[in-house]
Amino acid sequence: MAKGWQAFWERPNRIYAGEAHLRAHYKRIFRDLSPHLPADPAAVVLDYGCGDALAAEALAGRAGRLWLYDASPRVRDGLQARLAGHPRIRICDDPHLTGLAAASVDLALLISVVQYVDVGTLRAMLATIRRVLKTDGRLIVADVIAPGTPLVRDVASRLKFAAANGFLLADLAALVRLQLSDYRHLRGTIGLTTYDEASFLAVLRDSGFASERLDHNVGPSSHRLAFVGRPL
Repeated sequence: MAKGWQAFWERPNRIYAGEAHLRAHYKRIFRDLSPHLPADPAAVVLDYGCGDALAAEALAGRAGRLWLYDASPRVRDGLQARLAGHPRIRICDDPHLTGLAAASVDLALLISVVQYVDVGTLRAMLATIRRVLKTDGRLIVADVIAPGTPLVRDVASRLKFAAANGFLLADLAALVRLQLSDYRHLRGTIGLTTYDEASFLAVLRDSGFASERLDHNVGPSSHRLAFVGRPL
C-alpha cells in the first residue's frame, strides 16, 4: 500500500488546483497548528511526511529548529531548492531521520499521512517519533479518516474550502482532472486506511503514547480526526 501511494506522490500529481490552493491549504494548517506549537523559542519541531511544507517558514518562526522529513526524494529535492539557506530549517532524508538524537524533539507532526500507509508502516513511523520525542514532548496526528466516510463528504469539504478562498472554478476543473488520473484507480484498488477514534487511540497507546482526540482537525477537512499524544 505504502509503495503504491509513495509512487503517486513521487510523481507530479493533480491533487491541488494550483498555487492558490496549495498556499491556502498550508495557511490553514499553520493556523490550526498554532495553538499547539511550543512556547519555547528554542524548541525543536519535526514535521514527518511534510509534503510541500509551504508553512515551513512560519513554523520555523515559532521554533529554534524545524526538521522536515518526507519519504519522497522528489519532494525533498524541492524543499532543498527552496529552503536550503534557511537558518532554522533542515531537510531530512532517511539516514538523517534515523540519526536524530533520542529525546531531542519537542513537537512531532504527522499531518495527512496516516491514510496513505498500512498499520504496520504507521507503527514503524510512530516508533521513530517515540524515540526522538522528549519525555515531555508531544505528537500531533491529523487528517485521520473515519471508516465509512463517503467520498462525497471529502469533495464537499474541499469545494467549500475552495469557495471560501476564491478558487472554486479552478478546483472544479482540478477535481475532473483528478478523476481522470491514477488517483481514482489507487483509491479504488489500494484504498485509504481508516480508523475510528477508539482504534486509533489503541494504536497510539500500543506505540507508547498517552493520547486523546482533539476537538478540531488540523487542515481544511473539518470532518476528519486529529489526536495529540505524549510519551508514556
